[in-house]
Amino acid sequence: MTSSHHRRDYRRQPSNNFTYVSPCVKYLIFILNFVFWLFGGLLIGIGLYAFVDKWQLTGLVRLENVYDVILNISLVMVIMGAVIFIVSFAGCVGALRENTCLLKFYSLCLLIFFLLEMGIAIVGFVFPHAMQSLLEENFTDKIIHTYREDPDLQNLIDFAQQEFRCCGLSSEGYMDWSKNEYFNCSSPSVESCGVPFSCCINATDLSSRLVNIMCGYGVQKLPVSQSEAWSVLLSPGLY
Repeated sequence: MTSSHHRRDYRRQPSNNFTYVSPCVKYLIFILNFVFWLFGGLLIGIGLYAFVDKWQLTGLVRLENVYDVILNISLVMVIMGAVIFIVSFAGCVGALRENTCLLKFYSLCLLIFFLLEMGIAIVGFVFPHAMQSLLEENFTDKIIHTYREDPDLQNLIDFAQQEFRCCGLSSEGYMDWSKNEYFNCSSPSVESCGVPFSCCINATDLSSRLVNIMCGYGVQKLPVSQSEAWSVLLSPGLY
């Protein structure tokens, strides 16, 4: 027998724990997705709590069309939380177990999110006026009309108007509120021809910390100069 017959192949065979993925990259992806997974679960919990609380408070949650879903803050939180929860869970388990199927699903979702964001950004940059008109035509009237019907939406609008120091949602400014059945001048309500208190510059008394909810009453009847004297924000809206 020749010596070649006694030669043995001493090449090291890969062990069961062998991986081509760097442990640093693997656990970094796992930790990041684990944080987003917790955040998604938190969004779902807060959204469900707000949805049930509003259901018990009003006894009715209207979901007749897509606008009702988009403008329902608690429901949007639940949907966003569910998407984040599912995608980040796939990233967590896929990275930890090196599951190719889950990692492909995770990568595809991230690619779709990226393309959607890029598409919206490009359309908004190339066609700013068309985007503004689209938002005003499709959302302004709906938001104004449902201001008193949805407490979550009302709080969001009040916060936005105070934070951005504006009144109204479109280029018409504070006159947007004439489209609301409570603030319209034909309304029998005491808020007739008024605007929400969040339009007022000094709605809160600093000494007593009380909010003057009547500071915007009757503002629509006044000329712009007199309305400014009432310390009402008359700058154009959020769009």
